[in-house]
Amino acid sequence: MKCIGLSETQNLALVLEYALSREAKIWKAPVFQNFTLKGTDISPLSYNKTVLWIGKLSSLFQFCFQTFSLAVSFLNRLLASVKAQLKHLRCIAIACLLLAAKINEEDEIIPSVKKLAAQSDCRCSPAEILRMERIILDKLHWDLYTATSMDFLNIVSVKPFVG
Repeated sequence: MKCIGLSETQNLALVLEYALSREAKIWKAPVFQNFTLKGTDISPLSYNKTVLWIGKLSSLFQFCFQTFSLAVSFLNRLLASVKAQLKHLRCIAIACLLLAAKINEEDEIIPSVKKLAAQSDCRCSPAEILRMERIILDKLHWDLYTATSMDFLNIVSVKPFVG
């Protein structure tokens, strides 16, 4: 998104404004109420364990940190928009990681769904992971581009800001 004739500072401001307006439209935070995710049986502890598990899997499969960040973003967006059950949380998480990997990783790095299911100990079949992937895509309206904290750090760290 390079704008001709604008200074780098103006261009950065436009990129950040666009990302912020887009985020305001699509992103809702999961809300915890009465020690569970609102309308579900997912506790903050279960949520935290799931995020750490995604991090472990991301490391196990040698995915980049952006993949982990995007997978957690998908998880948050989904949990904010649907009433998920605790028994499905690992399947949701592994499907979010798979979607993020398909966006950020080289094809050779991404394991098969069968290998992912076996090595992750997610307790769901490859067919269930693929089905959950389709559900997530549907619930997120196939809109998988979302700015993450890593995107922000990459934008800001490209060149130091001179005011």
